[in-house]
Amino acid sequence: MTTRPEQVVDVHVHAAPRQLADEVSSGTFPGVSVEFDGDTPRFRFPGMAPSPWLPGPILDVAEIAGWGSGKGVDLQLVGPWTDLFGYTLPPGEAADWSRRYNEILVEACRDQPTTLPIGTIPMAAPEAAATELQAAKELGCRGVMIGTDLGPLHLGSPELDPVWEAAAALRMPVLLHPTHLHLPDDLHGAGLKNAVGRAGPTAVALARLIYGGALVRHPDLAVVASHGGGAFAAVAPRIVRNHELGWSESDADPHESIARLYFDSVVLDSGYLQYLVGAFGVDRFLLGSDFPFPWEVDPVGTVTGTTLTGDEQRAVLGGNAARLFDLSPAAAG
Repeated sequence: MTTRPEQVVDVHVHAAPRQLADEVSSGTFPGVSVEFDGDTPRFRFPGMAPSPWLPGPILDVAEIAGWGSGKGVDLQLVGPWTDLFGYTLPPGEAADWSRRYNEILVEACRDQPTTLPIGTIPMAAPEAAATELQAAKELGCRGVMIGTDLGPLHLGSPELDPVWEAAAALRMPVLLHPTHLHLPDDLHGAGLKNAVGRAGPTAVALARLIYGGALVRHPDLAVVASHGGGAFAAVAPRIVRNHELGWSESDADPHESIARLYFDSVVLDSGYLQYLVGAFGVDRFLLGSDFPFPWEVDPVGTVTGTTLTGDEQRAVLGGNAARLFDLSPAAAG
Protein backbone atom coordinates (compact mmCIF):
# COMPACT_ATOMS: atom_id res chain seq x y z
CA MET A 1 0.00 0.00 0.00
CA THR A 2 1.33 3.44 -0.97
CA THR A 3 1.68 6.07 1.74
CA ARG A 4 0.88 9.50 0.33
CA PRO A 5 3.69 12.03 -0.01
CA GLU A 6 3.34 15.33 1.84
CA GLN A 7 1.65 16.67 -1.29
CA VAL A 8 0.35 14.96 -4.40
CA VAL A 9 1.38 17.41 -7.14
CA ASP A 10 -0.01 17.51 -10.69
CA VAL A 11 2.45 19.40 -12.92
CA HIS A 12 0.50 19.24 -16.21
CA VAL A 13 -2.76 21.22 -16.17
CA HIS A 14 -4.07 23.78 -18.68
CA ALA A 15 -6.16 26.92 -18.15
CA ALA A 16 -7.35 29.85 -20.25
CA PRO A 17 -9.41 31.92 -17.81
CA ARG A 18 -12.47 33.56 -19.34
CA GLN A 19 -10.98 37.01 -18.70
CA LEU A 20 -8.48 36.32 -21.49
CA ALA A 21 -11.23 35.96 -24.09
CA ASP A 22 -13.01 39.02 -22.71
CA GLU A 23 -9.91 41.16 -23.12
CA VAL A 24 -9.30 39.91 -26.66
CA SER A 25 -12.89 40.69 -27.62
CA SER A 26 -12.35 44.26 -26.40
CA GLY A 27 -9.54 44.73 -28.95
CA THR A 28 -6.60 44.78 -26.54
CA PHE A 29 -4.47 42.60 -28.84
CA PRO A 30 -4.79 43.58 -32.52
CA GLY A 31 -3.19 40.34 -33.79
CA VAL A 32 -5.56 38.09 -31.83
CA SER A 33 -9.28 37.68 -32.36
CA VAL A 34 -11.95 35.67 -30.61
CA GLU A 35 -15.39 34.43 -31.59
CA PHE A 36 -18.10 32.84 -29.49
CA ASP A 37 -20.55 29.99 -29.83
CA GLY A 38 -22.83 30.98 -27.00
CA ASP A 39 -20.43 31.38 -24.07
CA THR A 40 -17.74 29.18 -25.61
CA PRO A 41 -14.83 31.04 -27.23
CA ARG A 42 -12.19 30.11 -29.76
CA PHE A 43 -9.18 32.17 -30.77
CA ARG A 44 -7.47 33.11 -34.02
CA PHE A 45 -3.78 33.97 -34.37
CA PRO A 46 -1.97 35.21 -37.50
CA GLY A 47 -1.33 32.55 -40.14
CA MET A 48 -2.96 29.75 -38.14
CA ALA A 49 -6.23 27.87 -38.27
CA PRO A 50 -8.64 28.86 -35.50
CA SER A 51 -8.18 27.12 -32.19
CA PRO A 52 -10.67 24.45 -31.17
CA TRP A 53 -13.60 25.68 -29.12
CA LEU A 54 -12.36 25.90 -25.55
CA PRO A 55 -13.63 23.10 -23.29
CA GLY A 56 -15.68 24.52 -20.43
CA PRO A 57 -13.43 23.67 -17.47
CA ILE A 58 -10.40 25.35 -19.07
CA LEU A 59 -12.10 28.72 -18.56
CA ASP A 60 -12.50 28.33 -14.80
CA VAL A 61 -9.59 27.63 -12.44
CA ALA A 62 -12.06 26.97 -9.61
CA GLU A 63 -13.51 24.07 -11.61
CA ILE A 64 -10.00 22.85 -12.38
CA ALA A 65 -9.14 22.92 -8.68
CA GLY A 66 -12.31 21.02 -7.78
CA TRP A 67 -11.48 18.27 -10.28
CA GLY A 68 -7.98 17.93 -8.86
CA SER A 69 -9.24 17.68 -5.31
CA GLY A 70 -11.68 14.97 -6.37
CA LYS A 71 -8.82 12.98 -7.90
CA GLY A 72 -6.68 13.06 -4.76
CA VAL A 73 -4.38 15.86 -5.94
CA ASP A 74 -3.27 18.38 -3.33
CA LEU A 75 -1.58 20.91 -5.58
CA GLN A 76 -1.92 21.67 -9.31
CA LEU A 77 0.62 23.58 -11.38
CA VAL A 78 -1.68 25.33 -13.84
CA GLY A 79 -0.24 26.40 -17.18
CA PRO A 80 -1.49 27.93 -20.43
CA TRP A 81 -3.37 26.17 -23.19
CA THR A 82 -0.88 25.35 -25.92
CA ASP A 83 -3.17 26.54 -28.76
CA LEU A 84 -2.88 30.02 -27.27
CA PHE A 85 0.91 30.40 -27.07
CA GLY A 86 0.81 33.14 -29.71
CA TYR A 87 4.08 32.17 -31.39
CA THR A 88 2.98 33.67 -34.74
CA LEU A 89 2.43 37.15 -33.29
CA PRO A 90 5.00 39.90 -33.96
CA PRO A 91 7.66 39.91 -31.19
CA GLY A 92 6.36 42.95 -29.34
CA GLU A 93 2.76 41.78 -29.30
CA ALA A 94 3.87 38.23 -28.49
CA ALA A 95 5.65 39.54 -25.40
CA ASP A 96 2.60 41.60 -24.37
CA TRP A 97 0.34 38.58 -24.92
CA SER A 98 2.54 36.33 -22.79
CA ARG A 99 2.75 38.92 -20.03
CA ARG A 100 -1.00 39.43 -19.86
CA TYR A 101 -1.77 35.71 -20.06
CA ASN A 102 0.61 35.16 -17.14
CA GLU A 103 -0.93 37.98 -15.12
CA ILE A 104 -4.39 36.49 -15.61
CA LEU A 105 -3.19 32.99 -14.65
CA VAL A 106 -1.50 34.34 -11.52
CA GLU A 107 -4.65 36.22 -10.53
CA ALA A 108 -6.87 33.16 -11.11
CA CYS A 109 -4.59 30.85 -9.14
CA ARG A 110 -4.37 33.32 -6.28
CA ASP A 111 -8.06 32.70 -5.62
CA GLN A 112 -7.56 28.91 -5.51
CA PRO A 113 -5.17 27.86 -2.71
CA THR A 114 -4.50 24.43 -4.26
CA THR A 115 -3.14 25.88 -7.51
CA LEU A 116 0.07 27.57 -8.62
CA PRO A 117 0.67 29.20 -12.02
CA ILE A 118 2.99 28.04 -14.80
CA GLY A 119 3.61 30.79 -17.35
CA THR A 120 4.04 31.20 -21.08
CA ILE A 121 6.86 33.00 -22.93
CA PRO A 122 7.17 34.08 -26.60
CA MET A 123 9.62 31.35 -27.64
CA ALA A 124 9.63 32.35 -31.31
CA ALA A 125 11.16 35.70 -30.23
CA PRO A 126 14.09 34.56 -28.04
CA GLU A 127 15.21 37.95 -26.70
CA ALA A 128 11.67 38.74 -25.62
CA ALA A 129 11.27 35.21 -24.25
CA ALA A 130 14.24 35.61 -21.91
CA THR A 131 12.86 38.92 -20.65
CA GLU A 132 9.37 37.50 -20.16
CA LEU A 133 10.78 34.50 -18.31
CA GLN A 134 12.21 36.88 -15.72
CA ALA A 135 8.89 38.73 -15.60
CA ALA A 136 6.99 35.45 -15.14
CA LYS A 137 9.21 34.58 -12.20
CA GLU A 138 8.56 37.97 -10.62
CA LEU A 139 4.81 37.57 -11.11
CA GLY A 140 4.88 34.30 -9.18
CA CYS A 141 4.95 31.67 -11.92
CA ARG A 142 6.74 28.48 -10.83
CA GLY A 143 7.96 27.59 -14.30
CA VAL A 144 6.96 27.99 -17.93
CA MET A 145 5.29 25.81 -20.54
CA ILE A 146 6.59 25.95 -24.12
CA GLY A 147 5.66 24.28 -27.42
CA THR A 148 7.66 22.09 -29.77
CA ASP A 149 6.81 24.05 -32.95
CA LEU A 150 8.56 27.42 -33.02
CA GLY A 151 8.26 28.13 -36.72
CA PRO A 152 11.71 28.77 -38.24
CA LEU A 153 13.46 28.03 -34.93
CA HIS A 154 13.85 24.68 -33.17
CA LEU A 155 14.95 23.78 -29.66
CA GLY A 156 18.56 23.35 -30.76
CA SER A 157 18.75 26.79 -32.40
CA PRO A 158 21.63 28.83 -30.92
CA GLU A 159 19.32 31.87 -30.79
CA LEU A 160 17.52 30.20 -27.87
CA ASP A 161 20.56 29.99 -25.62
CA PRO A 162 19.64 33.19 -23.70
CA VAL A 163 16.31 31.55 -22.84
CA TRP A 164 17.97 28.38 -21.54
CA GLU A 165 20.51 30.47 -19.63
CA ALA A 166 17.76 32.50 -17.99
CA ALA A 167 15.67 29.42 -17.13
CA ALA A 168 18.70 27.80 -15.50
CA ALA A 169 19.72 30.92 -13.57
CA LEU A 170 16.17 31.54 -12.35
CA ARG A 171 15.58 27.86 -11.53
CA MET A 172 12.41 27.96 -13.63
CA PRO A 173 11.55 24.47 -14.93
CA VAL A 174 10.44 24.33 -18.56
CA LEU A 175 7.50 22.05 -19.44
CA LEU A 176 7.78 20.99 -23.08
CA HIS A 177 4.43 20.31 -24.75
CA PRO A 178 3.85 19.11 -28.35
CA THR A 179 2.32 21.72 -30.64
CA HIS A 180 1.56 22.26 -34.33
CA LEU A 181 1.48 25.75 -35.79
CA HIS A 182 0.15 24.07 -38.94
CA LEU A 183 -1.36 20.60 -38.63
CA PRO A 184 0.01 18.14 -41.22
CA ASP A 185 -2.56 16.86 -43.69
CA ASP A 186 -2.24 13.26 -42.53
CA LEU A 187 -3.33 14.21 -39.01
CA HIS A 188 -6.67 15.72 -40.02
CA GLY A 189 -9.74 13.76 -38.96
CA ALA A 190 -10.27 10.62 -36.87
CA GLY A 191 -8.84 12.40 -33.81
CA LEU A 192 -5.32 11.64 -35.04
CA LYS A 193 -3.95 15.00 -33.90
CA ASN A 194 -4.27 13.83 -30.32
CA ALA A 195 -4.22 10.05 -30.75
CA VAL A 196 -0.80 9.96 -32.43
CA GLY A 197 0.10 13.51 -33.48
CA ARG A 198 1.39 14.52 -30.05
CA ALA A 199 4.04 11.80 -29.86
CA GLY A 200 6.36 12.64 -32.72
CA PRO A 201 6.92 16.38 -32.20
CA THR A 202 8.14 15.82 -28.64
CA ALA A 203 10.68 13.22 -29.76
CA VAL A 204 11.99 15.51 -32.52
CA ALA A 205 12.14 18.52 -30.20
CA LEU A 206 14.02 16.55 -27.55
CA ALA A 207 16.50 15.31 -30.17
CA ARG A 208 17.12 18.91 -31.24
CA LEU A 209 17.54 19.98 -27.62
CA ILE A 210 19.97 17.14 -26.94
CA TYR A 211 22.08 17.76 -30.02
CA GLY A 212 22.05 21.51 -29.34
CA GLY A 213 23.77 20.86 -26.00
CA ALA A 214 21.79 23.30 -23.84
CA LEU A 215 21.24 20.70 -21.12
CA VAL A 216 25.01 20.18 -20.86
CA ARG A 217 25.92 23.88 -21.03
CA HIS A 218 23.35 24.78 -18.37
CA PRO A 219 23.31 22.05 -15.70
CA ASP A 220 20.55 23.83 -13.75
CA LEU A 221 18.21 23.79 -16.76
CA ALA A 222 15.25 21.50 -16.02
CA VAL A 223 13.10 20.37 -18.96
CA VAL A 224 9.99 18.26 -18.31
CA ALA A 225 8.67 16.45 -21.41
CA SER A 226 4.89 16.04 -21.55
CA HIS A 227 3.12 12.72 -22.14
CA GLY A 228 6.10 10.74 -20.87
CA GLY A 229 8.17 12.18 -23.70
CA GLY A 230 5.80 10.97 -26.43
CA ALA A 231 7.73 8.70 -28.80
CA PHE A 232 11.08 9.66 -27.29
CA ALA A 233 11.67 6.40 -25.41
CA ALA A 234 11.26 4.39 -28.61
CA VAL A 235 13.80 6.47 -30.53
CA ALA A 236 16.28 7.42 -27.78
CA PRO A 237 18.70 4.61 -28.76
CA ARG A 238 18.55 5.81 -32.37
CA ILE A 239 19.28 9.38 -31.26
CA VAL A 240 22.37 8.08 -29.43
CA ARG A 241 23.47 5.88 -32.34
CA ASN A 242 22.97 8.72 -34.81
CA HIS A 243 25.44 10.74 -32.73
CA GLU A 244 27.90 7.85 -32.54
CA LEU A 245 27.84 7.61 -36.33
CA GLY A 246 28.78 11.28 -36.57
CA TRP A 247 25.53 12.32 -38.22
CA SER A 248 24.15 14.56 -35.46
CA GLU A 249 26.38 17.56 -36.24
CA SER A 250 26.82 17.92 -32.48
CA ASP A 251 29.63 17.80 -29.95
CA ALA A 252 27.21 17.30 -27.04
CA ASP A 253 27.12 13.89 -25.35
CA PRO A 254 23.54 12.64 -25.76
CA HIS A 255 23.86 10.31 -22.76
CA GLU A 256 24.56 13.26 -20.47
CA SER A 257 21.65 15.25 -21.86
CA ILE A 258 19.18 12.36 -21.67
CA ALA A 259 20.12 11.80 -18.04
CA ARG A 260 19.09 15.39 -17.28
CA LEU A 261 15.59 15.17 -18.77
CA TYR A 262 12.37 14.93 -16.77
CA PHE A 263 9.04 13.45 -17.88
CA ASP A 264 5.44 13.57 -16.72
CA SER A 265 3.29 10.50 -16.09
CA VAL A 266 0.58 11.22 -18.71
CA VAL A 267 0.93 7.90 -20.54
CA LEU A 268 -2.48 6.36 -19.62
CA ASP A 269 -1.02 2.97 -18.74
CA SER A 270 0.66 1.83 -15.53
CA GLY A 271 2.72 -0.85 -17.27
CA TYR A 272 4.14 1.60 -19.78
CA LEU A 273 4.87 4.12 -17.03
CA GLN A 274 6.78 1.43 -15.17
CA TYR A 275 8.79 0.69 -18.32
CA LEU A 276 9.67 4.38 -18.72
CA VAL A 277 10.71 4.68 -15.10
CA GLY A 278 12.97 1.68 -15.60
CA ALA A 279 14.48 3.27 -18.69
CA PHE A 280 15.10 6.79 -17.35
CA GLY A 281 15.00 6.58 -13.53
CA VAL A 282 12.30 7.15 -10.94
CA ASP A 283 13.78 10.52 -9.97
CA ARG A 284 12.97 11.85 -13.46
CA PHE A 285 9.16 11.40 -13.34
CA LEU A 286 6.42 13.70 -12.09
CA LEU A 287 2.65 13.25 -11.85
CA GLY A 288 0.58 14.83 -14.61
CA SER A 289 -3.05 14.76 -15.74
CA ASP A 290 -3.37 17.01 -18.85
CA PHE A 291 -6.68 18.24 -17.39
CA PRO A 292 -9.14 19.43 -18.64
CA PHE A 293 -8.49 17.12 -21.57
CA PRO A 294 -9.97 13.67 -20.87
CA TRP A 295 -6.92 11.48 -21.32
CA GLU A 296 -5.62 10.63 -17.86
CA VAL A 297 -8.90 9.92 -16.05
CA ASP A 298 -7.14 8.62 -12.91
CA PRO A 299 -3.67 10.19 -12.80
CA VAL A 300 -2.87 8.99 -9.29
CA GLY A 301 -4.10 5.49 -10.15
CA THR A 302 -1.75 5.29 -13.12
CA VAL A 303 1.14 5.70 -10.68
CA THR A 304 -0.20 3.52 -7.87
CA GLY A 305 -1.08 0.81 -10.42
CA THR A 306 2.61 0.18 -11.04
CA THR A 307 4.72 -2.23 -8.98
CA LEU A 308 7.08 0.57 -8.01
CA THR A 309 7.95 0.59 -4.31
CA GLY A 310 6.10 2.86 -1.94
CA ASP A 311 9.03 5.28 -1.81
CA GLU A 312 9.23 5.32 -5.61
CA GLN A 313 5.52 5.99 -5.98
CA ARG A 314 5.71 8.81 -3.46
CA ALA A 315 8.56 10.35 -5.45
CA VAL A 316 6.50 10.36 -8.65
CA LEU A 317 3.30 11.49 -6.94
CA GLY A 318 4.87 14.56 -5.38
CA GLY A 319 8.37 14.23 -4.01
CA ASN A 320 10.13 14.89 -7.30
CA ALA A 321 7.89 17.88 -8.09
CA ALA A 322 8.48 19.32 -4.62
CA ARG A 323 12.22 19.20 -5.25
CA LEU A 324 12.16 20.42 -8.83
CA PHE A 325 9.69 23.29 -8.29
CA ASP A 326 10.92 24.14 -4.78
CA LEU A 327 7.53 23.42 -3.22
CA SER A 328 6.52 22.99 0.37
CA PRO A 329 3.20 21.89 1.88
CA ALA A 330 2.34 25.58 2.27
CA ALA A 331 3.51 26.52 -1.26
CA ALA A 332 0.05 27.37 -2.51
CA GLY A 333 -1.09 29.12 0.60
